Amino acid sequence: MLDRVKKTLKKYKMLTQGEKVVLGVSGGADSIAMLYALNDLIEYGLDLIVAHLNHGIRGDEAKRDADFVKETAKSLGLTFVYGEVDTLKFKEEQGLSLEDAARTLRYKFFDQVLTKHYATKLATAHTLDDQAETVLMRLIRGSGSKGLSGIPPVSSSMIRPLIDTSRSEIEQFLRSKKISWINDSTNESKEFLRNKIRHDLIPELETYNPQIKETLSRTADILRSEEEFISKQALKHFEETFSTNKSELIGNLKHYRTIDKSLRFSLLRLAVEKIAKSLKNISSIHITAADDFLLSDSTSGEVEIPEGIVIVKGYDTILITKKSELEHEFKYSIQSPGKWSFPEFEVEVSILKTDTLDENNESVAYFDTESIDFPIEARNFKPGDRFSPLGMTSSKKLQDYFTDIKLPQFLRSRVPIFISKGEIMWLGGIRIDDRFKVKEKKNEVLMMKLLRPRWS
Repeated sequence: MLDRVKKTLKKYKMLTQGEKVVLGVSGGADSIAMLYALNDLIEYGLDLIVAHLNHGIRGDEAKRDADFVKETAKSLGLTFVYGEVDTLKFKEEQGLSLEDAARTLRYKFFDQVLTKHYATKLATAHTLDDQAETVLMRLIRGSGSKGLSGIPPVSSSMIRPLIDTSRSEIEQFLRSKKISWINDSTNESKEFLRNKIRHDLIPELETYNPQIKETLSRTADILRSEEEFISKQALKHFEETFSTNKSELIGNLKHYRTIDKSLRFSLLRLAVEKIAKSLKNISSIHITAADDFLLSDSTSGEVEIPEGIVIVKGYDTILITKKSELEHEFKYSIQSPGKWSFPEFEVEVSILKTDTLDENNESVAYFDTESIDFPIEARNFKPGDRFSPLGMTSSKKLQDYFTDIKLPQFLRSRVPIFISKGEIMWLGGIRIDDRFKVKEKKNEVLMMKLLRPRWS
């Protein structure tokens, strides 16, 4: 087993000489084997810290586990760090499954230990068996190639030295060294999908292929390599397709439709992850549905996916945002020249000489000073709004004008509309009202420059 661990460390470049490593040790066979294996790697000169978290689920059994790990660390002369959390309370507060709540708290604890002890790596005892179980679990849940690539051997500062080692090899190693470990009773509970897969599904699959665990792990490796390549290509298209605006993404639908299907899926996952911060509850079913929607003939509409994300299209524009951000009313008052900053936009207002005007910037507008009174109101679109577009003497409904310029429905409420004397003077970043244009032979004009608008 030690030779296999050494090959894994070298294959994935997990460790360098003299690193300080936090080991997540539960007391079970896997984590105890990892502890002894890494402690035996004298050639690396590692500084090991043993971290153990009591999840507050198993009462006296959990205390037994903590005492066992503490004594094991002490016998090896290693630093021991203990933590305790209330997983059941956290589960209820966050609306998570017991398994997800425990995982979230566990990694939060490990992060705290890493920071406090200035460690460079966190080692967890995921095995070949865990990899096979994960691939099957994600397949059942409808994951795409990214999910089916399984548990990465290295993820940022996290390493998994036993990822190529089977549980049977681990137990054989421990018995040969006369090293004891403890069993967690929750590993037998069928409440967890992973345990059902471990105790029921995998044994059944082994009747078809005795090497099913190795096969699934190998498949995960292949998919991971392919996914890494596709993700790199998708990232290039991401920069060509989307622009980030606040906590949203605005994209070019025409360009999206020219991209190959495999890249589109990866591109969508990347985009959704940037907004949702996680793909945990988002499966290939959701990504496929979103892609079908974006390719459909409908000119507008929206599709909702988990984590409160909504994907909207209108004409040639895509918006990916939180549902709560889709429609948002605002109303502000600009009291005088200066720079005014609001959550939705910033605007710079000043008086300029007419010989300093920049006529080629659509984010800048100029107005006759005599036609403007402060305060200037800034709000979003309301049904019934009218204005006289520059060059026209008659008024027009804003709703009709937005349709003429093919501004998607979902972006219309985001355009800041500036009002003076009760009349619309400027559709921010789009067009001014003819009644407020600069008259001839004026020495000074009022300039308004729109910064970081949410609709463009």
